[in-house]
Amino acid sequence: MRAGTPIFDVAGDITDLLDPAKSIRSGPSLVSDGEWIWRVDSIHYLENYAVEIPAEFLEHVRGLNYQPSGGVDVADPRFDAAIATYF
Repeated sequence: MRAGTPIFDVAGDITDLLDPAKSIRSGPSLVSDGEWIWRVDSIHYLENYAVEIPAEFLEHVRGLNYQPSGGVDVADPRFDAAIATYF
């Protein structure tokens, strides 16, 4: 997930929702592999807590052999729509 392409950067730290003593740098920033979009803080939660990952996403990642395709077209209007759902 860290190897995805940054598509929307948000400066600043946010508080970890599960451990308020921790902060997450640029947590609301968005990353993509060209098909899926995820927030940077989701990487933190997956690394630090037993959170569930959607089966669809796991199948997608495994199908790419854990390497993002690199085919991110940020001019694609679907990105604008997806980004709007986050904010």
